[in-house]
Amino acid sequence: MKKYSKMFSILYMAGFAAGIVCTNLLFEKTGYQSSLLSIYLADAVQKETEKAGLFGELLVRRGVFFGFGTICGLTAVGVPLVAMSLIWFGFLAGSLMTTFLLEYGIRGIFLGIISFVPQMFFYVPGWLIFFFSVIQMSQKFWGNRKRESADYRAYFFFLSLAAVCLLLGIWQESYVNQNLLNYIWKKWV
Repeated sequence: MKKYSKMFSILYMAGFAAGIVCTNLLFEKTGYQSSLLSIYLADAVQKETEKAGLFGELLVRRGVFFGFGTICGLTAVGVPLVAMSLIWFGFLAGSLMTTFLLEYGIRGIFLGIISFVPQMFFYVPGWLIFFFSVIQMSQKFWGNRKRESADYRAYFFFLSLAAVCLLLGIWQESYVNQNLLNYIWKKWV
């Protein structure tokens, strides 16, 4: 587990650094003009009225990736999938935090962090459990190790646990976070 934690952190931070660099290059090229956050916030305010629709949309988006990852975990493709996913998630986080910083200054970092707080309590453990499960099962295919029924039971048990965490995170993002974002943006921005 410790080996995976270190690897996950390195991959995530590499993506985070790449997101910061790419976003800075984009902002430099465009003259520090971006409407990304205004588009995101306008979309969030619009979807605030249709929370059930947002929940369904997020459920489909996260569910498709979860299902694809579950299948990939049963093959040798799971290891590269986890690596690419961690780099991509890090890239997105680095890009978004840099956008907040460049558009709102130091206050933007705090706004960005607060925007993620409610769902982070469920998403972070859910995705970590998912990635640990997928990579452990997938590595058994790489080493041609024997897979027993106990391995499959443990795999699906931990994936079920990850699915519950992700469902709670989706609920937080679609119902709780929308109210929090509206309050924060009306109060601070």
